[in-house]
Amino acid sequence: MRYKSTIYIILILLFGFIAGSAFAQETTPHEQNSGIDSAMAISPDYMPTRYATWPSTQFIPLTYTPIDTNLIHISEYDALWRLDNLYQSIGINGQAHKSIIFDIPKPSGFSMITLPYPLYFKKMTDLRIYDVNPSFTDLNFTYTFLNAFAIRATHAQNIRQVDFAVNLDAASDKGYFIHQGINRLSLDATLRYETPRRRYGFLMAYIFNHGKFSENGGLQHSTDFTDRDPRDSTITYDLSSFPVMFSNGQSLINTHAFQITNYYNIKDKKDHYFGTLSHTLDFQLQSIHFTDYGLNNMFYLDRYFINTDTTNDSIQFFTLANTLQLSNFCPTDTIGDQHYFFRLAGGLRHEFVNSKSHPMHDNSLSLFARTSIRLFKVWDIYGFFSYNLFRYTQNDALAQAGFRFVINKQQRHFIGAEAVFSRLSPDYIFSNYYGNNNFWAYDWKKQNFFKVSAYWTIFNYKASFSFINAGRYLYLNNNYEPVQLEKPFQVIQLMLNAPVRTKHFCLDAQLALQHATNKVIAVPLFAGKLGALYTGRIFKKRLRIQVGVDLFYNTKYYSDGYNPILHQFYAQQYIITGNYLYINAHLALRVKRISFFVRGGNLIAGLMSFRYITTPGYPMQGRNFEVGVNWKFYD
Repeated sequence: MRYKSTIYIILILLFGFIAGSAFAQETTPHEQNSGIDSAMAISPDYMPTRYATWPSTQFIPLTYTPIDTNLIHISEYDALWRLDNLYQSIGINGQAHKSIIFDIPKPSGFSMITLPYPLYFKKMTDLRIYDVNPSFTDLNFTYTFLNAFAIRATHAQNIRQVDFAVNLDAASDKGYFIHQGINRLSLDATLRYETPRRRYGFLMAYIFNHGKFSENGGLQHSTDFTDRDPRDSTITYDLSSFPVMFSNGQSLINTHAFQITNYYNIKDKKDHYFGTLSHTLDFQLQSIHFTDYGLNNMFYLDRYFINTDTTNDSIQFFTLANTLQLSNFCPTDTIGDQHYFFRLAGGLRHEFVNSKSHPMHDNSLSLFARTSIRLFKVWDIYGFFSYNLFRYTQNDALAQAGFRFVINKQQRHFIGAEAVFSRLSPDYIFSNYYGNNNFWAYDWKKQNFFKVSAYWTIFNYKASFSFINAGRYLYLNNNYEPVQLEKPFQVIQLMLNAPVRTKHFCLDAQLALQHATNKVIAVPLFAGKLGALYTGRIFKKRLRIQVGVDLFYNTKYYSDGYNPILHQFYAQQYIITGNYLYINAHLALRVKRISFFVRGGNLIAGLMSFRYITTPGYPMQGRNFEVGVNWKFYD
């Protein structure tokens, strides 16, 4: 009740504010506005709004991307089903998930724990700056017929020298197996101000992530689900007949993040620019709780350090960081079309960490420098370097360098390459953890990663090749204990992104080939998503109709398991997942700026097999249907 009341109060305030703006916008005719849509044609449905990635501590020149509303992207309303996201998950949208594309685990700097909700729990790097004049609003509501709903709302506004944006993403789902529900909320707000003469400015952002998860630990016997006879209607539809690991496990997670950057552009009386001095304050607070009682299954392994009948494992900590840097560009600068430029920045960052649940008080200092260079209008060269001093992250380092060569700017035809080297300390919980059922204290060696990649792109088609060499890699084994590999391993990846656009037909493909030389590294040989749709107009072109289908498939492999007590995925070599085709389809209608859609998910569930499992023990949702409405408007 407390969660739902909070949701309702936030929604009333946010929708009341947005509705007032919407009424003012809709009373002004804008149907004559037009722009270039993704099919490179003039379209009255094009929305003149752009966005760029929020300039975090290590800001770089902004690159703005236009929002194209020529298509109704149904999959965008749940991040897990977006075509560019290839992830395994634990059953229902909003719960823990993990990318099946292997990459370097984390950036440099201290990390207590990496939470398994990257698509739903926002970070500063997920925020956006909107270029609007004067406002942009996007509202979406979806309802699934298994008593689940999701709400997303975005409002961005410009008032003279001030830009601000508010985003809300909330979902509730009771699940379909025993003890499988979620309540999730992500709320963020950004504010940007700059004086008229651009001498002083600041950027401020706040993020709140909340999640309450019913942790059932997965099915006790997955084969009872995957090997069932589809002719047996009782076992097919009565999903409560499948026993789960936990009947009472709960996770409650709250995170807060706040950042403010003040910058001063150094100029003389004639506005000649000499550089930018900036200071960034970052504050993060995380509270993670897992509770359960009746500890009588294989997850607890008969090990009880505190209690034998109940468990209450918590991780609570905060970090406070100050960054001071000097650069010859400011946080709100864009890439630009200059033939030549040389951008350079450098500074230092101090970070303080305090943990209550795992007694720790730590200070660290890092030095960093970065550059961005353009030569002869066609060569873009960039680089970054950071080095950590003191305590837990001492001698951590990150070096990155790359280039892009322009073959044809009008066709967006480029080639490029990048190399990254990192020497990283593992997440602190892998070194020191104290819980009711897990306890360890290790002094691990630094993890070493080297990645080199090359890519080719034309229009929005992109092909890339990557090679990763990893040494002293740290992971959780099947006994839920951290282990460090002594020998290095290699991963080879080939990625293809192909968006095909014609007047009425669209096709998007995201394909990946991977191979790892160590079987501990769980990657399928092939994984891919394909989205195809047809769009047209009826009733004298007043009503737009869209019919589409999405496919997802990956080959068989030993995908990582999930431990809800530690909130981490672990390596296992017992259960194979994959070789199942997920098919979703949708029908959407749009009148002016309002879209209505109906979507069917996993449509062939049970027709071919019941192997729709991406994480061992956690079946994905079976055949399901949802309806939704989306409203975009601007002024």
